Amino acid sequence: MSPRLRGGGRRSVCSRSWWLARELLARDTMVITNAIAFNFLLCLFPLVLVLVAVSQQLPGRRAASALLLVLNEIIPFEHEALAASLQGLRKVARGLEVVSLLLIVWGSSGIFIPVEMALQRAWGGRTRVFLRSRLVAFLMTVAGGLLAILSVSMTVAARAYSREWPTGARYGAKASALVLTCLLFYLIYRVIPEPPVGNRVAVRAALWAGVAWEAVKYLFVINLARANLQAVYGPLAFAVSLMLWAYVSSLVLVLGALMVPVDRPRLTA
Repeated sequence: MSPRLRGGGRRSVCSRSWWLARELLARDTMVITNAIAFNFLLCLFPLVLVLVAVSQQLPGRRAASALLLVLNEIIPFEHEALAASLQGLRKVARGLEVVSLLLIVWGSSGIFIPVEMALQRAWGGRTRVFLRSRLVAFLMTVAGGLLAILSVSMTVAARAYSREWPTGARYGAKASALVLTCLLFYLIYRVIPEPPVGNRVAVRAALWAGVAWEAVKYLFVINLARANLQAVYGPLAFAVSLMLWAYVSSLVLVLGALMVPVDRPRLTA
């Protein structure tokens, strides 16, 4: 269990910070977060392809540009490479929706089963049976896709008033991406643990994770520019950056859970 901050004091803060660092850098945590990152990348472009196909069914060109703006907030680097990838996906989206959905269904378990293991380490709990884990993973993937569509719709609505309120339209994508992030974190913390935690715990953990994710996003972009991965990896730099960002984001997910301890025994399957 995590050390409690009773009575305040520098020693308590240092003790908790040291405990958090040990948990985040523990071997099991590193294995789990790497698995989350890999499977996230496996599902990312099939999911984007499905979203592109959906956006093409909407009237006008605002949906496509709004999708790019939302993706730029979620993936805060290499915007030109991301735009080029999105443009390429638009050309093949109509013929690959079914294949993309199958990849998403298969890869979603690789994301959410390790997430379940990570939350077990933080909060305790028991392992679901195989079929139920698959079902929960699929439902969470559907929920994530719906949240992405909602975020795109919010961005389109904000950009519709770009002439009347240019400042509001400019920050519409940022606000919708932040709302999407917090809602997704909340759903993960509320639905994935078995037995489930309460709404209060899930909301607090989602707020911690959402704020931390926004802060880490800017730090990541700054340090990514200093790393100059293009000089080392060449054309693979974008893929390496995506992998690193997915890994850092999975650590933020674990951090949000660790910041809100739950008093319950660690159950096993």
